[in-house]
Amino acid sequence: MRKEALLAGVLALGLLGVTGCGSGSEPSNAGGKTDMTWAMWVGGTADQDAWQKVADTVNSKVPDVHITLQGSTFADYFTKMSTQLSSNSAPCLVAVQSLRTTALKDGLLPLDDLVKKNNVNLADFDKSMITGLSADGNLYGLPYDVGPMVMFYNKDKFKAAGLADPKPGWTTEEFLADAKKLSGAGKYAIAQNSADLNIESQVLAYNGGRVVGADGTINASDPQFAKGLQWVSDLTNVEKVAAPIAGGDSSFGNNEFLAGSTAMNIDGPWSLLDAKAKAKFNVGIVTLPAGSGGTATFSAGSGWGISKNCKTPDQAFKALETMTGPGMLGELATAGRALSARTAEQANWFDHAAIPGADATIKAASTTAVPMPSSPNSDQLGQLFNQYLVKSFNGQDSAAGVMKDIASQLPQ
Repeated sequence: MRKEALLAGVLALGLLGVTGCGSGSEPSNAGGKTDMTWAMWVGGTADQDAWQKVADTVNSKVPDVHITLQGSTFADYFTKMSTQLSSNSAPCLVAVQSLRTTALKDGLLPLDDLVKKNNVNLADFDKSMITGLSADGNLYGLPYDVGPMVMFYNKDKFKAAGLADPKPGWTTEEFLADAKKLSGAGKYAIAQNSADLNIESQVLAYNGGRVVGADGTINASDPQFAKGLQWVSDLTNVEKVAAPIAGGDSSFGNNEFLAGSTAMNIDGPWSLLDAKAKAKFNVGIVTLPAGSGGTATFSAGSGWGISKNCKTPDQAFKALETMTGPGMLGELATAGRALSARTAEQANWFDHAAIPGADATIKAASTTAVPMPSSPNSDQLGQLFNQYLVKSFNGQDSAAGVMKDIASQLPQ
């Protein structure tokens, strides 16, 4: 799953944005093969190369299918895909993020019958991702990656501050003590982040507060979530260990961390190898600091599904089988592109990461991780977070007041 921080450079790739594509919904036959389009978010040249290799593998291994990769920025992808799915103009093959399954499901084809028909063993995949890509009792995608939200940290900054590397299971008290030693003189331990998956995971780990229930119901007035959000906001306003955010920039925290301006950042394993490659320091990861809510965190990931208007679902599913097969996901894991949703292939990712403690951290976080719930209004909630949370982070309003404003703009 690619994050917003990886969006730059897409236009330079020469890839088309996700716009209406009849070749996806109504495949044509050429050279004995069924042509279809695969819509995917692409974050740069490395992304393009990785996903093109997936397409090339399908084209070489599936005799009667030829797929063409169609890239879009992550920021634009879901708005455009939602429009396409609702207007029956989507390509046959589409990327689906677990926390947006419910929002997209009406335009997607349930895969349950195709799974049974082709004897696909769902037990080979991470259980949380099968749950995350399901809605109303139906499966809408085969997963390719998975991961619990964790804390990235700058090992060099910790060492320079005389701090030991944090260990899985560390507490919010330990986090705050370390953060204070990493802050001061205009420097901050961490930067605020308004992205829904990040902030909701941070609050969940702190006190168990949730704005989206396990059934996908949004309760923006949940007092426990407001308390957790206030604690996060106080890291800036009271404790002075978190950098304030100028506006609704969900990539701010990641950018500050990679630039070496902060010592920590909340993210998922899908970003770890990219962070390791870009950072000019040693990167470590640890579980999110646990408060009264325990060590829980949200897990998320992505998969690929078939649009409901696809005229050749059987051929499309053959492509999905290859795209999410052990060989392909093993290659992606070895290349460091994704922590495989196939549990048997995950060791390849850890070997490639070569980050001491990464295996133990991911396993510890996964033990208590729960799938990030999907709601029909997830996108709207995320947009409101980006718009309003800055007021709480920067002390312009209380967390409870901000969540009240957000609640007033959501469907009742």
